[in-house]
Amino acid sequence: MPEPVYLDLSELVAAPLRTGIQRIEREAIRHWPGPARLLPCRIDAQGQFVQLPDAVLEVLCADDDGSPEARDAERQQLRHLADKARPVAAAQVKRLLNLELFFSPIRADAHLRIAATGTSVSWYLYDFLPFLRPDLFPQGLTRTCMHFLRGLRAATRLAFLSDQTRRDYIRRVRRVPDLEAVGPILQPGADGIQLERQVFSPSRRDFVAIGTVEPRKNPQALLDAFEMLWNRGIAIRLVVAGRMSPDAKDALAFFARHAANPNLVVMEQPADEALRAVLRQARAVVMPSEAEGFGLPPYEALYAGIPAIASVRLPSAALLPAGVRLLERMDAASIADAVASLLDDATAARLWDEAAGIRLPTWATFGRALGDWAQEA
Repeated sequence: MPEPVYLDLSELVAAPLRTGIQRIEREAIRHWPGPARLLPCRIDAQGQFVQLPDAVLEVLCADDDGSPEARDAERQQLRHLADKARPVAAAQVKRLLNLELFFSPIRADAHLRIAATGTSVSWYLYDFLPFLRPDLFPQGLTRTCMHFLRGLRAATRLAFLSDQTRRDYIRRVRRVPDLEAVGPILQPGADGIQLERQVFSPSRRDFVAIGTVEPRKNPQALLDAFEMLWNRGIAIRLVVAGRMSPDAKDALAFFARHAANPNLVVMEQPADEALRAVLRQARAVVMPSEAEGFGLPPYEALYAGIPAIASVRLPSAALLPAGVRLLERMDAASIADAVASLLDDATAARLWDEAAGIRLPTWATFGRALGDWAQEA
């Protein structure tokens, strides 16, 4: 029997928030290929590795109806199972896999200690935005994030979410000369929403923005763009679907100001079925963020045949050769112009025709690639 792979789930078990990173963690668990067992673990407050019950994996892969009650029940189940964790000796952990971005000095120390015992430590890297774009984050966060870079020294093997992340690591973090020797790019799946292939109809008039609403993701440019269009008398609907950060004060004030506006729908952390229903009415998906580790929303939209409006600077943009309107600037005027252009049915139909020819990988493909890579150690 091959040595098991211990999966460090410290952040996901403590705070299951349904972020993009946590989507990747859940899909990796759901599509783990074997033959080695995947054993959930976390690092406790004393910096010790503890093994979690296998039932944690079942909870994280369960269907979710998106209701506050279901999300609360998941948190309670995970908290209960975490209390049943048992210590695991470092000598038992021959292979450790980390799919999380963390800023805890205790956790960084734990990874460094276990690597020093000879454990193969594999990390999957998303981005280095807190270090390379500190202007997008609250003051002082970059200093806190340095614990992640310190913990990264423990990694004996690396894989990357995107070519951009790997290049940033090579050129700006480690400055190593050999690109191919650093580690593979494991491209995420695009079928997470599980939406059937869509076809264009002039009746599709909605524009959908998916993702966490927080200042660094540029939501205000999107909201200002639609306010500009509404002020011109253009009655098109914007649907905003995602987690609402309390730091997004301007966006939250906008939502309150337009609470009675029939052309604005705000869905906080909708279930996948509710999101699918919205996308079945979408003319396009809009992502205003210019700085992401990847950029899943336009990627997932294209998988279902729905065009997107996004920044040319997204790492996922390089994988979307057609069916997407890529903008050099993601300011309100540029977004408004792009949206207005897609209100023309002939223009929209051409973009939909392009999107119909796009084929992207699935999460099953990602899970197999990640599992095979993690078991090479």
